[in-house]
Amino acid sequence: MNNDKSFLDKKKKIKILLTGGTGQVGRELKLNLSYLGRVWAPKRSEFDLLNLKTLRKKIQIYKPDLILNTAAFTDVERAETEPDLARIINAYAPKVMAEEANKLNIIFIHLSTDYVFDGKNKIPYCESDKPNPLNIYGKTKLEGEEYIKIIHDKYLILRTGWIYSVTGGKNFYQTISKFLKKKNKINVVNDQIGSPTSVKFLSQKIIQIINQINLKQKNEKRWGLYHLTESEAMSWYQFALKIYKKQAYDINMIEKRIVPVDSKSYPSLVKRPKFSVLNTSRIEYNFCLNLKSPNI
Repeated sequence: MNNDKSFLDKKKKIKILLTGGTGQVGRELKLNLSYLGRVWAPKRSEFDLLNLKTLRKKIQIYKPDLILNTAAFTDVERAETEPDLARIINAYAPKVMAEEANKLNIIFIHLSTDYVFDGKNKIPYCESDKPNPLNIYGKTKLEGEEYIKIIHDKYLILRTGWIYSVTGGKNFYQTISKFLKKKNKINVVNDQIGSPTSVKFLSQKIIQIINQINLKQKNEKRWGLYHLTESEAMSWYQFALKIYKKQAYDINMIEKRIVPVDSKSYPSLVKRPKFSVLNTSRIEYNFCLNLKSPNI
């Protein structure tokens, strides 16, 4: 393969392995990656993250030019009771992918999370800030990051958070939308702050990044860890108000009450960071991205 051209120049010629293709982010990316080349987005039954030996064989057989890993064990409540399962999917599977990417000398892009931080910051977290995850989900995602850094040098780890889709899936936007149809009053947590990021927005930015990466890897110096979210920070309560405003406008909804409450009102096995806003200036500068939040 001639490695002197960018992915954009080699469209329809590169092979991409997209894991997590049935998830929210994966589905959106699958729609937009096809013009770059051949995309294999296997179902869970075809690419079982719990069977690490099989992962190796299938990567070796397919021999992709790029691995894009959006798969993860994201059920934070279940992770507390099944930590071993979460660790295989969030840490060991990315480790195997990084090892195989290193063997093939190809690019590995991996999605991580804002939950690697403890939420004690008062200002947005930078990539250089020390992680201190509060829960199993965050801990296993951080372990995955560390494996990748040790094993492979041509990687992009993209931390994101508060992901939602306006079209479906299991996420905060869909949950609030359903409540608005059934209830006249909704209590929403107001003491956790983050940056809601739509799958459409995230997918578009990842595509923009891929288009800029050069396959002539000795000249590419932008590998590493980055934060990638929309720019606007808010509480879950404030986000719910935005969703309500959109829903009410779209379907002429009758007036509802959305009430701010403390997170203590909802006891949980999981400790969540109170503040998980990410500083995105590094990725904005290195890849010339505009991360201004669009209207939902």
